Amino acid sequence: MDVSWFAPVAVLLIGAVAAIVLVRKLADAVEDLDVAQRRFRRIEHALIPVRVETRRTRASIERIHRR
Repeated sequence: MDVSWFAPVAVLLIGAVAAIVLVRKLADAVEDLDVAQRRFRRIEHALIPVRVETRRTRASIERIHRR
């Protein structure tokens, strides 16, 4: 058996290992993105009362008639 018979197998194995590493990194990135989106939604929902109160304040100020 010569090197030309082992080389394609080695290349396939190296490619498979590289693909596994890439897929794991991609899965980690997707998980991190999901966590970031959940945090953003949590912050956004926490700000809803602040936005509502700001609108109420602005509406009450706009109703004041200045002379």
